[in-house]
Amino acid sequence: MAPLVNKIAEVYGARLGKTIDPMKDVLVTLGANAALSSYVNAFSNANDQVVAFEPMFPMYIDHGEFSGGNIKGIPLALDANGIWQFDPAVLRAELSKPETKVFIFNTPHNPTGKVFTVAEMQAISDILDDCPHVLVLSDEVYEFLTFDGLTHTPFATVGNNWNRTISAYSGGKLMNATGWKIGWAVGPAKLIRNGAIVANSVYYCFNTPGQVAMANSLDACTAANYNEAGETFVQSTATMFVQNRDSIT
Repeated sequence: MAPLVNKIAEVYGARLGKTIDPMKDVLVTLGANAALSSYVNAFSNANDQVVAFEPMFPMYIDHGEFSGGNIKGIPLALDANGIWQFDPAVLRAELSKPETKVFIFNTPHNPTGKVFTVAEMQAISDILDDCPHVLVLSDEVYEFLTFDGLTHTPFATVGNNWNRTISAYSGGKLMNATGWKIGWAVGPAKLIRNGAIVANSVYYCFNTPGQVAMANSLDACTAANYNEAGETFVQSTATMFVQNRDSIT
């Protein structure tokens, strides 16, 4: 729907520091999971490799297997300070392989909760500069859900990443309305187009009322004074998650 893609282009153009063409640089999908599926299947084929940090969201494995490819996990390990870290050499070795076609990057990370720093993303970007055969599929559905002083930086804004990255987002996660299944992908038109072909072939159209609701809500969810504390809607969600976490730890 034009109202939704126009609003996505406006909001995410500001976040990504780009002028977004709503009709070419945005794909609205049947939830963010459908965006992941569309782009994994658009850019990888049988015997290709899809790389992701592990532990990982299990659906990454499903999408890779559905495409006929192989999933390679790059371990995240806790260091002495309790921070999840990865070995850049191991990542480089896998991304450099010619059979690697897709790198699924996820921040904030499910299930560890890791929020990748700009320095870490720049290190990954430097590796990718030597791997022009790899599409980055940046899963940022929890972009709004950071706490303990951490902040989210979109992967596409770091280094040269815009030109090789599809960023996937979830209206269902953002609005606590997962069952509505509204997601979107943002990236260069030359990359967006391939996933759109797959998406159009698989589910074609969906949930017009949900798209209208998301178009009307993207601005509202970051407006002040949603609650008596003066928080925005997304800030109130993060506050609730902190309270839930603290109550069980």
